[in-house]
Amino acid sequence: MNPSVLIPVISNGFEINYFGKNNPSHDWLLENHESSDHFSQVENLFRLHRHDVTEILVFLDGECEFFCEGHTYSLRRGDVVVIPPYAVHQAVVKNFDNYERIIVSVNECLMNDFISSSPTMKENIVYQKTQGSYVLHLHSKNFQHILSLLQDIIQKITIGENNYPFSINYLFFQVLQDIFDPTSSMPNLSNKNELDQRFVAILEYIESNLTKPDLSLDNVSNYFHLNKYYFSHYFKKNMNLPFYRYVSLKRLSYAITLIKQNQISIEKIALKCGFSDYSSFYRLFKKEYNLSPKKSQKEYKNL
Repeated sequence: MNPSVLIPVISNGFEINYFGKNNPSHDWLLENHESSDHFSQVENLFRLHRHDVTEILVFLDGECEFFCEGHTYSLRRGDVVVIPPYAVHQAVVKNFDNYERIIVSVNECLMNDFISSSPTMKENIVYQKTQGSYVLHLHSKNFQHILSLLQDIIQKITIGENNYPFSINYLFFQVLQDIFDPTSSMPNLSNKNELDQRFVAILEYIESNLTKPDLSLDNVSNYFHLNKYYFSHYFKKNMNLPFYRYVSLKRLSYAITLIKQNQISIEKIALKCGFSDYSSFYRLFKKEYNLSPKKSQKEYKNL
């Protein structure tokens, strides 16, 4: 089992990139707000990975099985995948010659600005979360509208208008309004395996207890009255990751967020994220990111 990779996006706004028939080399076509230097190799995008931003995947063509936090979807044209920060996900593409999609990565600050300026968008995002699906299937008219808006954004960036970000951000704000508007989408039929409510409850329990040092396989399996060996197999089957690996990745992702904020010491961050001691946090952090926590903190300071 390949580990999940964190692909951080260091940006004040958003990035847009296209992958498809007109871009067979898999290069990043377009960047917005001075980023993408911190993206890993493109092949990392097709294994289990995470981002520290909200990611919007607009699916255009091809055959793709998309996995996100225990859900698996067969994508079709018209699908828009909304991936929250640090969600473990993977695209499994059968034929790259036919695979075509647009991805927009949205920085948390910009996303929060959009939400705070639009109570309606905030309500719609909350509503979409209650639907329990990461994929929205848009009506054809709405899908064509967001494609038109994205093309306008791409054109403005191409001719150099990204020096005037207001118009570009406003166009993207309209894209998000369309995506999250409940009237824009129809019931999604691409979810291949509806998660049983027990597994949903397990993920919610992990999320709410993530920073507690006693969040262990034994304790969680006992809480749900399951044999720990059965629980271990059950979790890995649904998540594509072992329990301990999933918890570790979630905690490390939270640690990255705190390191970027640079408000408390690394030692306190380790404890705040649920690690029992600094040495275990240091070992796991360095193994995951190939640098020490303190060196990571220095790199973020220099950005």
